[in-house]
Amino acid sequence: MKFFKFGVIGFIILNFIALGCAKAPGQFSDTPSWSLSKFDQELFARATLHQQKGQIDSAIVLWNKFLQRNPNSFEARNNLGLLYYANDEIVQAIDHFNQGLKLRPRENQLKMNLVRALKVQSAILEENREYDEAIAGLSRIVELSPAKAQEAIERQIEALEDQVFKQVKKSDSMGEYQKFLKKYPRSPGNSDEARLWIENKLKAKKMGNQESLSSDFQPSLATESR
Repeated sequence: MKFFKFGVIGFIILNFIALGCAKAPGQFSDTPSWSLSKFDQELFARATLHQQKGQIDSAIVLWNKFLQRNPNSFEARNNLGLLYYANDEIVQAIDHFNQGLKLRPRENQLKMNLVRALKVQSAILEENREYDEAIAGLSRIVELSPAKAQEAIERQIEALEDQVFKQVKKSDSMGEYQKFLKKYPRSPGNSDEARLWIENKLKAKKMGNQESLSSDFQPSLATESR
């Protein structure tokens, strides 16, 4: 998924790069966390230099080369994520941040960068009415966020669940109601309404079957009485 080339997101990140804001919220990792060979040190330095100059495409190439030689470098994952983010390639950015977090699960910098990218992706998915995918992204943000920030995200999720349920009600389909309940068994208000709808439909179907059997049985009795 590639979005508006060098849009607002890219402009903000490029400003961080150009100004050399190593301590900015979306900071780059400019120092390796373990000793490297001379070749890898030079490769790390070249990649860092290109990203500091805002030369995104060449920096991406160099970091990918570095990552091939050092697959467990969370710094390379973080920097690639930010560069792809600046290049409006949100899916690739999210992938690298996720890979980085697998290497450093407690790294707050990576968490913040991933949350930022997920928020952008979820907003675009919501705009495209891809509500299930947007909810999945927001749920991941809840997992990564501190308790005080979770409530606001959970309200967003509930609002999107409302949108999904509106579509379900329009469908008037047993399958769609059941699918909704499977995905969102605890959606406030919506899940209970879905269960009640299914229950009433099943009752109506059962009564209809009984009435059908009864009507089939009555003519046979009339024939026997003759």
